Amino acid sequence: MCRLNLMTSSPELIYTVDESGNLLNLESRENLHLAKSSKRHAAVIGMILRKDGKFLVQWRSSNKLGGNRLDVSATTHVRKDETYESALQRSFENELKISTRVPLIHAFDFRYEEDLGDHKENEFCKVYFGKYDGRFEPNPEEIDSVEFMSLEELQQFVREKSEKATKWLRETVKRMSVSMLKSLS
Repeated sequence: MCRLNLMTSSPELIYTVDESGNLLNLESRENLHLAKSSKRHAAVIGMILRKDGKFLVQWRSSNKLGGNRLDVSATTHVRKDETYESALQRSFENELKISTRVPLIHAFDFRYEEDLGDHKENEFCKVYFGKYDGRFEPNPEEIDSVEFMSLEELQQFVREKSEKATKWLRETVKRMSVSMLKSLS
């Protein structure tokens, strides 16, 4: 007879993906991040752009995997019963306490891999831009502080201080362009 332990929380289930980012199966976050795992899984990145043309970027909490580095506005995995977009809205609320829906524009996708000690990232990342000038409050469990930087400032930071930026921020900034930002207007 199988007994259910009601005192333990269930594992966070996130989607594995194919080469095109289509959501496939659910697996535990822990298993997907083991260094020996090579299964690609779904991640989503949000870059909040203000009217003044500056992006909200965060200093990722030093308590988090890959922490103490400059990071995107918000990022997360796609969990059970979520889409890329709904996962990102959840992340905006969790990381920045933004409870209103941020209008999103899908910008591009990329694949990302990185070894982080005993953990490994192997992700298909969908990147969205969102225009937002409202209130926010950084979650101290996720974020040490925030800054606002123009595209040119982000590009310079990534060029000159690459090791101080998350790999997914570097990959995102590398793909951004002034013409892309003009199309958001």
